[in-house]
Amino acid sequence: MSVTSFRVLGPVEVWRDGALLPTRSPRHRAVLAALLVDAGRTVPVDLLVDRVWSGQPPTAVSATLQSIVSRLRRELEPDAPNGRWTLLVTREPGYRLDVAPEDVDAIRFVQLLRAARDLAARDDAARARAAVTEGLALWRGPAYADVSATFAGEESERLEQLRLAARELAAELDLRLGRHAEIVDDVRELLRAEPLREGLRASLVLALYRCGRQAEALEVYEEGRRLLADGLGVDPGRPLQELHERILRQDPALAAPRPAAAAPAAAPTPAPVPVPAEPAAPRPLRPLPVPLTAFVGRARELAAVAAALGGRRLVTLVGPGGSGKTRLALEAARRRPAGSPPAVLAELAGVEDPDLVAAQVATVLGVSLTAGDPVGAVATALQDRPLLLVLDNCEHVVAAAAALCAELLPRCPDLQVLATSREPLGLPGEAVLPCGPMPAGAPGSDAEQLFLDRARLVAPHLADPSEPDLRRVRDLVAALDGLPLAVELAAACLTTLPLAEVAERVDDRFALLSGGWRTAVPHQRTLAATVQWSVDLLTPAELAVFRAVSVLPGSFGPDAVEAVAGPEVGGAAVALLRELVAKSLVELDHGAGRYRMLETLRQYAEQGLDDALARRLRDRLVGHVVALVERLEPTLRRAEWTASARRLDAAQPAVRAALAHALATGQGEPALRIASALSWWWYRRGHVQEGRRWLFSALEATPDAPPRVRSGALLGDALLAYLSGDAPSIWARTNEIVSADAGDSDGVLALALVLRGFVRALLGQADPDGETARDIARGLELAQASGIAWVQAEIAMTLGQFARVAGDAEGALEHLDRAERLALGLGHSWAHSSALWIRAKVLIELGRAPEALAHLWRMVDLTHQEGDATGTLAGLLTAVGAAVAGGRARDGAVLLGAVRSSARMVGYDPLRMDPVDGGRYVAALEAALDPHDLAAAVARGSGLELGGAVALVGRLAGEAPGTPEAPGALAGSAR
Repeated sequence: MSVTSFRVLGPVEVWRDGALLPTRSPRHRAVLAALLVDAGRTVPVDLLVDRVWSGQPPTAVSATLQSIVSRLRRELEPDAPNGRWTLLVTREPGYRLDVAPEDVDAIRFVQLLRAARDLAARDDAARARAAVTEGLALWRGPAYADVSATFAGEESERLEQLRLAARELAAELDLRLGRHAEIVDDVRELLRAEPLREGLRASLVLALYRCGRQAEALEVYEEGRRLLADGLGVDPGRPLQELHERILRQDPALAAPRPAAAAPAAAPTPAPVPVPAEPAAPRPLRPLPVPLTAFVGRARELAAVAAALGGRRLVTLVGPGGSGKTRLALEAARRRPAGSPPAVLAELAGVEDPDLVAAQVATVLGVSLTAGDPVGAVATALQDRPLLLVLDNCEHVVAAAAALCAELLPRCPDLQVLATSREPLGLPGEAVLPCGPMPAGAPGSDAEQLFLDRARLVAPHLADPSEPDLRRVRDLVAALDGLPLAVELAAACLTTLPLAEVAERVDDRFALLSGGWRTAVPHQRTLAATVQWSVDLLTPAELAVFRAVSVLPGSFGPDAVEAVAGPEVGGAAVALLRELVAKSLVELDHGAGRYRMLETLRQYAEQGLDDALARRLRDRLVGHVVALVERLEPTLRRAEWTASARRLDAAQPAVRAALAHALATGQGEPALRIASALSWWWYRRGHVQEGRRWLFSALEATPDAPPRVRSGALLGDALLAYLSGDAPSIWARTNEIVSADAGDSDGVLALALVLRGFVRALLGQADPDGETARDIARGLELAQASGIAWVQAEIAMTLGQFARVAGDAEGALEHLDRAERLALGLGHSWAHSSALWIRAKVLIELGRAPEALAHLWRMVDLTHQEGDATGTLAGLLTAVGAAVAGGRARDGAVLLGAVRSSARMVGYDPLRMDPVDGGRYVAALEAALDPHDLAAAVARGSGLELGGAVALVGRLAGEAPGTPEAPGALAGSAR
């Protein structure tokens, strides 16, 4: 039986048994085409005539039509017996071409398109793409290409729209199957012909984005938006708008699936015989981009990169977003010595699909990817080719970038890679160089110079800045952490804001720095976008820790992170913190063993906290600080003083934040516990006013606190009041402690009793009722009962002071000997230095000034090394008296000048704490020198720093006759 098929997707053709029938006349083709439009259905004669003759039939139209039909029948079925036609049959009221749908290519195409749509709706992308491929393969050109009748043109247009829909569907399916790189050129060509077709435009935008060509993708969207607005006055449809928005925010869901196998072809074709080809000549490399602005600063980093490139094949610059890694890498590449291998830049910022990293490198190298193995193609191209490959912005595809380098470097011995990332690639032999913020705050810093260089472009008056302007700039760039991107964005703000206003608004930096350069990649256009680019790469657990540590100001240790963030992540806080360090979102100071966040990152992370989470985290911070300071407080009067005090030094930002939050949220008792435990640190560090402010606020907030907790804070405030010379507060605080009488397991009551007597003696106040003796006796009894060694050492030292004031020099020295023995045994350096101080006073009064100087040297050397500013100043003031008594008045005046100068810097005046003895020493000095000599020597001493004044005491002690040797052994044992 013969098989006849009809083709209209191109010129009209009839095939019988695999052979093409001869071409007919135009009129015969028109009649056949008019019947094929409704193949399988009856076409009335009137409609057939109208189609073929377009409403202008000839006079004998019926006879003419019958003649054409008869000829068509004979051509289609030459072997039909006795006119028994089965293909072109007569059916009232006309004729019907009685063929199966699969025998007409147009009908078959429509069926395949419908099937493809159904399969696509069921997410069977591979089979849907196969159906589309088969349908599109039926086309040979425009439908009904050789039929000029109107109906044929109309039908051709209908089919062409379906063909376009099929190609649009094919592009969508290819995207589902991960074939975005293969469809870009084809879809772009289609879009040129159909620029308002939003489905095609969406496919092209997404394909470009997945190919790492984000800028082009956004341009294609913008072109479509303009065409719709100018031509139709409408905006893009919601699906296209949503795609645009998702691209701008780097939606991870837009990443491509893994490429699928190619769709089956419509029919197999013989494989071509391989022919050996001549190796293609390397294409010229793209030159490194030339920035429009000058490179500023970074001399140390440039030298480090140059040194690393001199000996390493993989160098990675790591640092937070906006730190200028790209600019540094490009500058280092350009500054290599003459004759160095060429350099090429592969920008990975727009490459969302890790599988396209190698393809992106191949593209910039001009390497063809016909073989489907981009890594192999790149390795072959570079095997004997010296090159520096700059891989920029690796952080979001770091595993793929590392895998590419691991493949290329062993195979390409003349290849070097300079990568930029927010975390290392993690390969053997990788040189990791930090690229952090620029130095900022100091005059002439890199950040200041960068700001001024960019500011002059938009604010010419800053070519010669005034000193107030320079101070504003220094404060501004320091507040921005010296981040180059933030500094440049701040300078750009000068186009619309004066410098003073920019500096004023820097606390709201993300709102201030919301403008940017149109040509920058989206994640570098604003400060917020730069930070968000890094944040988007975090896992949920990493993000939880990132946000949690934003409540930790200043530097912090792993223990603080565990306390604050641990409950959010099931105790994995420190491991996640290490990931944040690796991703350059937290910095590690290896020397101090502490972490910190740049203020810019801290503010951004803090903005992500809702009120409930912020309160929860800050409450945990309060609990952590309470535990920290109460754990360290006992060690402050032992040999661990130096290490513990430094720990508290570093923790002060967190301590202040915890105190402020506790007081602001009604947590008075935790605030009181913190302040009480810190009072001795405040005392020795000389932070008198700050300590008293916190203690006052905490005491005011907790009038009903447990007596033992409140008594510790009261004693702390009394001691600080002693340093500031505030006698009424000492009496008020110590009297409240004594009145509460809450027991004395911690030595507070004993110290309060002795302190009252000590201050009376120090200030020379009369005590006719013998209250001091009773206080001392009870204090001694409580101290001995408590068994607390440091309390006993301090009380022994205090008894020495009482004996001295009472005129019992020998008794005083005996008490002081015991105080020193106890202090040295315990390592309580403050009690030791205080005993030396009082001993020196006794010796001055006994006329043994040289010995007094020797003991004062031991004292101030110890206190200065331990950072005890108040103790050092008290000892230096006493050294003034010893110098005068030993005939060295001018040196005493120099010491007085240093004391006054340092007292202003520290905020503590030893004359207020020791007005009786100190006043006597100053009066003796003024009597020993004429006013002119005195003023000159004091002026000379005002230029001495605290360390210089301590050294002067050492020289005076060393020059005195009969002076013991330098204080090394004794002072060291105290420490």
